[in-house]
Amino acid sequence: MPRFRKLFFVLLGLGALLGIYYAMAQHVAQSRSAPPVPDASVYRADAPPGVMPQHVLEGLVLLRPEQVLKAPLVDGFQWPCGSPSGAMMYDAQPFGAMNAKRHGHHTGQDLNGIGGQNSDLGVSVNAAARGLVVYSGEPSPEWGNVVVLAHRVPGQEGVVQTLYAHLLECHVRVGQLVSRGQPIGSMGSAGGRYWAHLHFEAIPSWCIEAGMPGYHPGGTMNRMDPAELIRRFPAPAFSDAYEQVRRLRIREAASEQTRPAPSSSSSPSTTTTYSL
Repeated sequence: MPRFRKLFFVLLGLGALLGIYYAMAQHVAQSRSAPPVPDASVYRADAPPGVMPQHVLEGLVLLRPEQVLKAPLVDGFQWPCGSPSGAMMYDAQPFGAMNAKRHGHHTGQDLNGIGGQNSDLGVSVNAAARGLVVYSGEPSPEWGNVVVLAHRVPGQEGVVQTLYAHLLECHVRVGQLVSRGQPIGSMGSAGGRYWAHLHFEAIPSWCIEAGMPGYHPGGTMNRMDPAELIRRFPAPAFSDAYEQVRRLRIREAASEQTRPAPSSSSSPSTTTTYSL
């Protein structure tokens, strides 16, 4: 009888070991066959700081902490096309206007040259204020090329972004600092989908919202009236030398680093005497 009891426990132990082995084998097989889960984190350590994906899913990607810190303080806003004061262009579709065909309120302004239609195709689009480029690409065919700049505004917390859409070309890259009035692209038509114009938005947000709807049935979402922003913080009459000064300081710092150090064995200085 003790012999059968011993055999029973041995078989029971072998069965338990086989069960554990089978469970581990199943887990390994499933982990190898399952597709890898994409890393949706916006703070991926292996992504270079200056890289921003061209296609933004749903237009909601958080600004990285270093982007918030690098966003420059503006000295004012100007109109991004026509003259800095807004001459030579008109607002074809104002901010907040209800568009029955699109079933929603317009979230920005549609700025056209006074010639209408495609008379402004290829015209320079300029930065409304000094800013950091946080998006440059095509979020969707309907939007065409889009540039988004991040700014810090005096007396306001957080970041205000300006969005420039339907561009023929983007002339800036993500991570670049631009001056107020600096060309950032050219007026386009999103591949011929519309008459050439600039869709211009002002967005107080911690997210890069390129590719979000240009119309919303419930209102203008979190957008600001760009004309009101320009009225509240008008640009000074003189041009912005922010980027030129920044580059000059970078060159000066590089020159200081490459300048050879003075030799310790230099000859003693000579003293010149003057007779009265």
